[in-house]
Amino acid sequence: DGWADRAREGDHVVMKLLVDTPFELAGELEANRDGDGAVVLDSPHLRFDNRRGLALNPHGLGPFSRLIVPGLPDRPGVYAVLSRDLVVAYIGRARDSLRTRWGRRGYAVIDPRNCFIGGQSTNCHINGLITAGLSQGEGYTLWFHAIDPPDDLEGNLRWGLRPSWNIHLYNMVPIFPRLHCRRPRASR
Repeated sequence: DGWADRAREGDHVVMKLLVDTPFELAGELEANRDGDGAVVLDSPHLRFDNRRGLALNPHGLGPFSRLIVPGLPDRPGVYAVLSRDLVVAYIGRARDSLRTRWGRRGYAVIDPRNCFIGGQSTNCHINGLITAGLSQGEGYTLWFHAIDPPDDLEGNLRWGLRPSWNIHLYNMVPIFPRLHCRRPRASR
């Protein structure tokens, strides 16, 4: 229906939503589909030789899919996943490469090891949400802003926009360093 093209045409609106930062549209996120058009689902944790008896991470059960990701630059930056109605669902950063973060070792293909404690649970979390949405007929676009370092911009966008898929660190109580106080020694 051309909704990604409409997003491209209205990208000035999206840029405004993204705190006046000039994000570029990479394109539409898609998943591998079978002959009937259904998303091909995968449960990679079943292929992991779990000799150490590791527990699944909170997002490790899946199901997941092999995502088809539009081209991204091989540079650090901040990215945003937007829903079909241009709601920012997720904000993230790539300290090394946007292309790698969304490639075969990132969100696009879930490695079986990442399904378990100690693996990349964020990969599972985001791939699982995109897979679930695509399976239900939702659509998503991927936007990016190349910047080095990406940390401050990502933090400001997450704090300001509070995307629903992000882990909400801004809801946590700040932890202050413990102060160690001693009573003065009594003089002898």
